[in-house]
Amino acid sequence: MDLPQKQPREILIVDDNEPTARALAELLLREGYEAAAFTNGSDALAYLYVGSPAAAVIDIHLPDVSGLAICRLIRTRLGPDLPIIIFSGDNSIDTLNALATIGAAHFFNKPVRASELLQRIRELVPV
Repeated sequence: MDLPQKQPREILIVDDNEPTARALAELLLREGYEAAAFTNGSDALAYLYVGSPAAAVIDIHLPDVSGLAICRLIRTRLGPDLPIIIFSGDNSIDTLNALATIGAAHFFNKPVRASELLQRIRELVPV
């Protein structure tokens, strides 16, 4: 008898603001998700070679690597269906146009309301 496979519920969080990354991870943990939180792009990229998140929440402007580069690796390594949520204080036309090229599921302008972000995650990755 085959047991049902546990669906992955780990959410990748990448934000260079440590309190924000930590708060998002804690919020997700309280809601029944697992969280892999990073404050720089290099660590997030390394994680993507060993981890398989169910979704990603990524800030675009990081101190070392663009959040868009992380999104491209997600698409290359994990395919087109993994939900990516972008949040950034940069809502320039160039940034918004770039979101389509990486297949972002949603864009939040910072500061983002935790309840709105959580609702979107629940829609994309039910617990």
